[in-house]
Amino acid sequence: MDKVESMYVDYFHERLEEIGEKWTSRLQILVDEKEATDTAVLQVPELKKEIQAFCSDFVKQMIFLESNSRDVQEWAGRIVEIFAYHTFSLQQSVASLTYLRQILWDVMVEFSAQEDQLIEASQLAEWGSYMNKSFDLLLHKVTVYTNQLNQEQIEAQKTKISELSVPIIPVSEEIGVLPLIGTVDTYRAKLIQRKGIEQSSALELSYLVIDLSGVPIMDTMVANEIFQLIKMLELSGVDSILTGIRPEIAQTAVQLGIDFTNVRTYAHLHQALKAIL
Repeated sequence: MDKVESMYVDYFHERLEEIGEKWTSRLQILVDEKEATDTAVLQVPELKKEIQAFCSDFVKQMIFLESNSRDVQEWAGRIVEIFAYHTFSLQQSVASLTYLRQILWDVMVEFSAQEDQLIEASQLAEWGSYMNKSFDLLLHKVTVYTNQLNQEQIEAQKTKISELSVPIIPVSEEIGVLPLIGTVDTYRAKLIQRKGIEQSSALELSYLVIDLSGVPIMDTMVANEIFQLIKMLELSGVDSILTGIRPEIAQTAVQLGIDFTNVRTYAHLHQALKAIL
């Protein structure tokens, strides 16, 4: 790092707090324009610390080619976590970092104007080029990490919803009811099989009534998964009873060759409960 670069680093460090304040002021614009909903992010000490630490590293490492992509990736991961915690969308995150790029460029221009006898236009252009390349990589990584985080959240919500769609309702100490509603695909059928065994064991059931009256259609794969659940429950000491079997489902079972002759079936749930009790 030559003399001019050292002077710029010192000049920059003297303005770190000012840069942090300018950046949070720009974030306030997002709030005022209703592009961001969580105003608490502007008061978070961790966020201001991250900004100041990044700005310090940015000048020493990124502008003067002393960094590598790992530096940018690490910081991008940290800032994405903070933005996500405060419900900033990808659009809001990119907008806020675009503001930060402009602030850093303004500081660079101010320094060059103050030390115009020492800095050539080509050197300033070179610094600006390095800064833009680093910010382009940063914005790319923020976009990638935010999309990954959103996808993970969607998958987690999907799993939670699926698990909630397999409720076993205990109606007595020994009897539980598993009401199935809506389309049952292969994924949900396997979940029904797993949760059916787990919950029946946890509730110490002797009988499990599987009500299919809310299932409009069932393919051969799903019918087989239900049959396997019944067999596993039988091995676990739980008697299975099927209710609400539609004609289409019965036809699928027959075509598949599934033998329900050893399984008690009833047209309606109340009939099954009455028979057990």
